[in-house]
Amino acid sequence: MLNANTLTITSPFLFPNQEFYMEAPAEQPKLKKDGTPKRVKCNKQRGKKSEVYPIQVSDIRRFMDWFADHGKWECYLAFVIGINMARRAGDTLALRWEHFFNANGTFRADLLEIVEDKTDKLANPHINSAVRKAINLYVEKTGVNPADNGYQNYVFVQTSGNYKGRVISYNAYRLCLKKAADELGVEYNVGTHSTRKTFGMVSRMLHAGDYDSMELLQTIYNHSDTKTTKSYIGLTKKKVDQYFDDMGEFFDDYVTGEKTFTEVAEAPVVSIDVNDLRDVIKMAYKAGADNAGTTDPAVHLEAMNNLLAMIDGLQK
Repeated sequence: MLNANTLTITSPFLFPNQEFYMEAPAEQPKLKKDGTPKRVKCNKQRGKKSEVYPIQVSDIRRFMDWFADHGKWECYLAFVIGINMARRAGDTLALRWEHFFNANGTFRADLLEIVEDKTDKLANPHINSAVRKAINLYVEKTGVNPADNGYQNYVFVQTSGNYKGRVISYNAYRLCLKKAADELGVEYNVGTHSTRKTFGMVSRMLHAGDYDSMELLQTIYNHSDTKTTKSYIGLTKKKVDQYFDDMGEFFDDYVTGEKTFTEVAEAPVVSIDVNDLRDVIKMAYKAGADNAGTTDPAVHLEAMNNLLAMIDGLQK
């Protein structure tokens, strides 16, 4: 019987209408560097936008309260850890208690080193006070003892229902987030990456005056460049949205409004974010210090070109 894995081959050496059937090789799973299968899952649906956005600050507590009110303590803890440690959901749900606790029962300062499933890179983010409080609340509400089995048990094990004792799946957590967002009336698209993105969005606001903030976030996320990080945490979209808002304001003022528009020729004005300006100044200062004893004009020209290229890439 033919199936989806069967190839039909017609050969010039066979009699008319005679066919030869050969089983097609099964699709091989993608492997990590150590040879183990890589967890690959795609939730993209055709016709629907797949991008998810950070949780807005005003909604963070609402999500936490929803999880608590519905007894979804596994989701509650995963949500808090996702925002505070900027980990992917798949890596978070695979954690064991030993990642958070020392053998003597005290909290670790940093997460026991893990290998990120998607990138195969090592990560051991700091365990802050919010994560410790969420874990203590989780233990109180579920009755779980982290020390059982020498802290080797998984953290996110369902404590009730038909699947009691099983580690909560990635899809179950995703659906839990979606349901919470729906019942809370959250209109922007929320998914498992939302909490990870929230870390960057809030961190950028908390450290607006730190010219190293983008580079530090790039390191935390293990991104290849800061441009990727800006897009990831929503800064790029924020600037794009501003273009639409500016056009609306122009329309209200000069098209349907009473103001008279006078076209202004393009001027060589560069508009960049204050934090980006700090980076430019930092780079210029460093180039000046590094090349202070150099008389070769080509070296100074190259430094100037690099600085201008950086400005071109940062302008709004």
